[in-house]
Amino acid sequence: MPRPKPSAVTRQSPIIHHLLPALCLLLTAFFLRFHLITQQSYWNDEGNSRVLASRDVPTIIRNTAADVHPPGYYILLKFWRSVAGESELALRGLSAFYGVLLVAVVYRTGREWFGGWAGMGAALLAAINPFLIYYAQEARMYSQLALMAALSFWLFMRARSLENWRKNWLLFTGYWLFTALGLYTQYAFGFVILAQLLLIAIDSGLTLFNRPIAQSPNYSIKNLPSIILNPLRLFTVPFLFFLPWLPTAVRHLSWPAERVFPPNALSELARYLAFGRTIETDAVNLGLLAVGALLLFAFSQTSFTSHFRAALVWLVVPAGLAVWQGLLSDTFAKVLVVAVPPLCLILGAAVQAAFPFKARTAFLSLAVTVLLGGVLFTTYQSLNNLYFNPAYFRDDYRGIARYIQSLERAGDAVITNAPNQVEAFAYYFPDEARLFPLPDARPLDPARTQAQLENITATHTRLFVIYWGDGQADPKKFIETWLNANTFKAGEQWFGQVRLAVYAAARPALAPTTRTNASFGENIQLLGYALSATSAAPGDILQITFFWSAAQKLEKRYKVFVHLYADVNAPPVAQTDSEPGGGLALTTTWAPGQTVPDNHGLFLPSDLPAGQYQLLVGLYNMDTGERLPVAVGDTIVGDRLDLGSISINP
Repeated sequence: MPRPKPSAVTRQSPIIHHLLPALCLLLTAFFLRFHLITQQSYWNDEGNSRVLASRDVPTIIRNTAADVHPPGYYILLKFWRSVAGESELALRGLSAFYGVLLVAVVYRTGREWFGGWAGMGAALLAAINPFLIYYAQEARMYSQLALMAALSFWLFMRARSLENWRKNWLLFTGYWLFTALGLYTQYAFGFVILAQLLLIAIDSGLTLFNRPIAQSPNYSIKNLPSIILNPLRLFTVPFLFFLPWLPTAVRHLSWPAERVFPPNALSELARYLAFGRTIETDAVNLGLLAVGALLLFAFSQTSFTSHFRAALVWLVVPAGLAVWQGLLSDTFAKVLVVAVPPLCLILGAAVQAAFPFKARTAFLSLAVTVLLGGVLFTTYQSLNNLYFNPAYFRDDYRGIARYIQSLERAGDAVITNAPNQVEAFAYYFPDEARLFPLPDARPLDPARTQAQLENITATHTRLFVIYWGDGQADPKKFIETWLNANTFKAGEQWFGQVRLAVYAAARPALAPTTRTNASFGENIQLLGYALSATSAAPGDILQITFFWSAAQKLEKRYKVFVHLYADVNAPPVAQTDSEPGGGLALTTTWAPGQTVPDNHGLFLPSDLPAGQYQLLVGLYNMDTGERLPVAVGDTIVGDRLDLGSISINP
């Protein structure tokens, strides 16, 4: 009797059960990685990626030899850029595509290692993981690093027990290629190699003590040499590929000087891996409990197979090294992207143990569903911050450029006070003739830098100075100190972690032109001041130098405020508030009897109506905001000193 043909439902079941869910997961990953991908501007390091990718390959290799990252990502980005362009969408698109491919690899690995439900669960968690999404929206190498780690480990587990590489040349070639590329992507890929080596050692130890690591005759004492040597042969080709770069890598390998060892290190670690850098640890307690419970469930319900050991070692080695070496900060925790895929795989194993839904395991299925709900809820909070909360946005060089361009006039100059800032900022402010990156060498050369500053201030009237990372480029604040002493700071504001200060480029007076007999509180005296002009135009910066003196050592810090009023009983139309010396001559550092020159610039709004205005100055306590009383002679005149009238011309 002939066998009946399979029904349409039977023929379509592989598509319905496997391909359709996988496609939905990939579409989810695609949407989340490209959603609002251009909302934020390039930041410092992305600017470096953009500029390096515009150069030829030999130049990329030379430049990265002096940098802390190998050249692999930049070379691939160069070829991508030649096709896609260098817009924010184009350059970040490479990382986003890597992120989508990573979800596909996690899905395939989960299916092979633990089963179909594990593949879907792991891929879902990878698709929505905020840590992976954050770096998939950045033109840097970390999304590529995570993908190379996943491909390397997946192929490692398939190739490790095979002896004849010629019969399996495609598998071996894939492992060699992705492992070598991982090494050339980021030095943290070494964590993955260490995990693979440790896994070989563990499996060899289990075999030695007669605990077979798989139900296979290949794993026995007599085959112990091949169990050790076969996997080690896998590393030979990637090592030979990386050998030319090894001396450079060794020269750059060092742990960061500013390491972080938080008391809640495990919570911080879990927060980064499961929910990323766009949510605080205190806000993820529910999610961390859910992740912890799912991990315990996976350990209790999953056999300790070679695949489960692989996922566990792959997770623990990078995570443990990060905690041990104090890498749990936003600056360095990005290397933990290599540990996110194994976390998703282990959580996927928990899903495999609970599904499909059966009556006898209904409680377990319901419990795992509730725990996944806790993970999804916390993930939603983190993603909401990633997309919509400015507190978690990257440094806004686009916003800085637009702000400067909205105020620009002839005679303006822009100084970027840190290496690589100019690469990001110049994308939005391409006027190279007015853009000056300082210092132009490390360590900073004081004589050379002073000469450059003198030339800039002599040929420009206003300076916009962008401070970022100056603790490394200018640790003694030479540039800011020189500007505070030789120009007039008119204010500053923050754009993320970047500080923008505005200065009037004019030589300050060396002595008061107007003497005063004013006292501020009991111990501070204003000896006099020098005002650049008593008339100005909208958009100008009024320049005034105060000459302070303290009768005795001051224990409190005070800020100077300079206000311009149309009506002294109404809010000021222009103001500047700062500690003396642009924030570098704190009142607590004044020596008794010392004359302290203090330059201030008052930025006049571009729409300020013409007319007569009053200029006043005062001091207030940094901690309490309380203003000091002002006395002229023996008469208290209030908490502000009137410096006279200013004419604003149309």
